[in-house]
Amino acid sequence: MSRFYCFIILTIFSNSCFSQLKIIKTPVTDTLDVDLTKYIPPLYMLIDSAIANNPRIKAQLSESESFEYAFKSIKWDKVNIKAGVNWSPIINPFPQYTIDNDFSTIFDPINDANFVGFPSIITLQAEINLQDWATEKSRKKAMRAKSNALIENSELSKRTVANEITVLYNNLFMYQRMLAINQKAIQMGKMGVELGEEKFRNGQIELAELSQMYDLMTKYGLDYERVFAAYKSAYTDLERKVGISLSKFKY
Repeated sequence: MSRFYCFIILTIFSNSCFSQLKIIKTPVTDTLDVDLTKYIPPLYMLIDSAIANNPRIKAQLSESESFEYAFKSIKWDKVNIKAGVNWSPIINPFPQYTIDNDFSTIFDPINDANFVGFPSIITLQAEINLQDWATEKSRKKAMRAKSNALIENSELSKRTVANEITVLYNNLFMYQRMLAINQKAIQMGKMGVELGEEKFRNGQIELAELSQMYDLMTKYGLDYERVFAAYKSAYTDLERKVGISLSKFKY
């Protein structure tokens, strides 16, 4: 009688495990049967997009460009030029009329507020900063060195980004293969459990052996879930680093 109750309990547990495994593998079934190369752009396109959208590389190149502009303006920063103009009045197009004490009109030809003038004195002053002139070459070298350092750092950042994209790209295909292998293992394990249940009913194996089969099926299910989570994480990271949705690529 106790053997019968054990069989009933294991049967219920088996059905529960199988239903959970079906739920686990359903979301990935479509992913396993497709060719990822049809849905994921080529590696070189992913790398180019990731480099173009990487904020660190953008900042390094922009800063290097600013040094280039500063380098070109160094030869002029030691010279200070000033210009000035003085105006003199020549005619009043709007003369002013005033009334004298005897109510006679007085014509005032010059009204400072209305005069039209011409430049009578033009001044031009140029100053050269000797310190800036003496240090011009060294400042140019320092500016060029900073610009080159930023360019080298941007190249290093490009290699780092390319390596990260390559790893994520390869991981996607690796996880897909692992999911396919694990799914086959689940299917084979299910067949083994069904055969083990039949042998248990016929008294050919003990309860401990059947329990080991159930434990193995649970392990396959957990492994499948972990790999699927890693697969989704790799896809999300790849899309985030590339900078745009993978579905928007045209190739």
